[in-house]
Amino acid sequence: MGQAIQHAASKVEGITMICALDEITKTVRNADVVVDFSSDLGARRAVEIATTLKAALLVGTTGLSEKTLAAIQNASQKISTIKISNSSLGIAILTRLTSVATTILGSQALITIQETHHTRKKDSPSGTALALAEAVRASGGEIANTNIHSLREGDVVGDHCVTFAMDNEILSLQHRAMSRDLFAVGALRIADWLRHQPVGMHTAEQWLSDLLLKANTS
Repeated sequence: MGQAIQHAASKVEGITMICALDEITKTVRNADVVVDFSSDLGARRAVEIATTLKAALLVGTTGLSEKTLAAIQNASQKISTIKISNSSLGIAILTRLTSVATTILGSQALITIQETHHTRKKDSPSGTALALAEAVRASGGEIANTNIHSLREGDVVGDHCVTFAMDNEILSLQHRAMSRDLFAVGALRIADWLRHQPVGMHTAEQWLSDLLLKANTS
């Protein structure tokens, strides 16, 4: 993911990669955002670097420990911070649609989530599937952990499907990632937005709301 972000940044005017996280030195002084897609230990290192530089922090690593989650939360009291399970704009829209559908359907539907990823993915269910389940619950719906299904097949980039099964119809909301490049591009979009946000913990939902606001006023 790090190489994908560097490659994507090279194509976006106005964005300059100062250095890769594992190459950072004491000579680095100016940075708007620290972006991490590495590991639990790497995410904690990113927290340290971002707070030292007083830069915004975007953590896209999933399967984090309680210690690391606490470190990110503490950092949000000093810098603009966001923790995302997926940097895709499509997933942000899918999450919003899931919330809307849940609010309308309530207890009328049996809600299930299925996610498929490549065989090298370590966490299961995916962070995105768990975030979708949280969106369901936050919107007044119910979904048991046993109704979140995970598959690991071949080199699948990432498929997520939320299904609302009712008496006479089934509603399916689906997102399919065709290339890992979309996550790099999405991360840069969110990072660019995050650097303009105040100190605190932010969400992809807020990012999407700002995009919708700009679309409606343009």
